[in-house]
Amino acid sequence: MRKRVLLLGSTGKMGIALADVFSDKYEVIGKNSRDFDATDFEAVRRLINENKPDILINTVAFLGIDPCELEPQKALQLNALLPKLLAKFSNEYKFLLVHFSTDAVFNNKKNGFYSEFDNPAPLNIYGFTKFGGDCFVEAISKKYYIFRISVLFGETQKDTQFVEKMLNKAILGDKVLRVSDDIISSPTYSRDVAKEIRRILEKGNEFGIYHLANKGKGSLFDLIKEVVRILGLDVKVEPASYKNFPYLGIKNTSTPLKSKKLKSLRPWKNAVNEYCQRIKEKYRKDGI
Repeated sequence: MRKRVLLLGSTGKMGIALADVFSDKYEVIGKNSRDFDATDFEAVRRLINENKPDILINTVAFLGIDPCELEPQKALQLNALLPKLLAKFSNEYKFLLVHFSTDAVFNNKKNGFYSEFDNPAPLNIYGFTKFGGDCFVEAISKKYYIFRISVLFGETQKDTQFVEKMLNKAILGDKVLRVSDDIISSPTYSRDVAKEIRRILEKGNEFGIYHLANKGKGSLFDLIKEVVRILGLDVKVEPASYKNFPYLGIKNTSTPLKSKKLKSLRPWKNAVNEYCQRIKEKYRKDGI
């Protein structure tokens, strides 16, 4: 009998990739904000009780440094208290919990890549609440994986995140894109992450925290320049400082990730190339 996977946040970037990668051999039950309110913890319990998962994958989060500064209570509830609840339920209902974290739990002081063995030191409410979620899951759940990821690119139904915002501007006719070259991370492809998570679960790796990122590091400017180049868009990408744009919270300016527990995923530019080929194929099918 196929294992049942309850996927929370199924219409997000990571959720779409996970549903696609797991759907051939697992019974994937995808739920999103139209199906349940993640801030209603009784509704979350009912959802788990109704579906009785073998594996629960939580991609729900309140994303973004500035949104979390504006709504800290919501950030705390979704990024810290929801994982705490899921950790408790993982013991009660005996499912494996897969939870996602972020490079934003680190500060900007290390001259290099952050591994699983570096100590978090959040700079902002987003990072602080995500680190809180990590701590609760580690302290409570008996069967869990926490996967820290960096800036994601991949298939999405939304245009509210960074890469999609830039692409939309180019498609709608902007001739110049000004992008920060002083925010450095590990650009990471959602499909590569999903495939590696399935491999880890099926191999039965030791429970704990893992960093999942495509190999290498780059600025937001580097990422968008590469996407624009491969897609052949008629737009100029110009470097800028993040300080040239409005912001509220302290920025994570240098938090590239690597793993000391796993082999690196392929280089991020190789992954960007596959991502762009999939975009081109979608445009051809849609007649764009």
